Amino acid sequence: MATPLIAWEKRIEREAPFLERCLGPHRADGVVDLGCGSGEHVAWFATQGVRAVGVDRSTSMIESARDHERAGHGRFVEGTIDEAPALLASEAPFGLVICLGNVLPYVDTPEALDRFFEVAAALLVPGGRLLVQILAYDSLRARGQRALPVNVRPGESDGEEIVFLRLLTFRDDDRVVFVPATFGLDVDADPPLRMETCRRVEVMGWTDRHLVPRAEAHGFDVQLFGDMEGGAYDVQRSHDLVLLATKRGGVSDR
Repeated sequence: MATPLIAWEKRIEREAPFLERCLGPHRADGVVDLGCGSGEHVAWFATQGVRAVGVDRSTSMIESARDHERAGHGRFVEGTIDEAPALLASEAPFGLVICLGNVLPYVDTPEALDRFFEVAAALLVPGGRLLVQILAYDSLRARGQRALPVNVRPGESDGEEIVFLRLLTFRDDDRVVFVPATFGLDVDADPPLRMETCRRVEVMGWTDRHLVPRAEAHGFDVQLFGDMEGGAYDVQRSHDLVLLATKRGGVSDR
């Protein structure tokens, strides 16, 4: 198995209080993760006694997530966000829909973004919540930031490490070009750094100006945060844009 480039245990430990807060009074209604990747958030909710389902369009990600499913930690379904209401018709509605990381920027047109909020609303009970986390692109653009923090993880061989680098370029039409690359690092080798993978990914740099009006138009009341610990959102400084949207028409503890 490839070395994970995210320290999942530490990340979820840090995020857990905010995730519990987002679930709020709808714990019994369960959670669905749209774009669940390898399933760590779904698995964490399941270990807390919450019914949890993950949906992802990537066959390889779902195959990886099956390890959690075999351990009894959640259920995983291959499919797109657009297909989720049909795929989960027998299990919906849920109390919390989450869409975290770099998933929503792949929803790359205004029409598709509207459809995303339609899907989320269809999957939720009245008063249920939608939690979205993406990079704070306005903040990154304002600071002229061209790279995300370098991530260094242990490699699979003794004495070797994996370096994960993400470069970004902002376009004038709100699109962002990412160049993620991984390198093998062995300080005793010559050369000590060798490229393993490199690719180009173009996404939409959605901001609060895009997300908030569309969420409200689809029946949500919105709060913004600057990180997955519930910190305040600052358009000039925050690293993340976290949107917590409550579906109107039900009981909420806001």
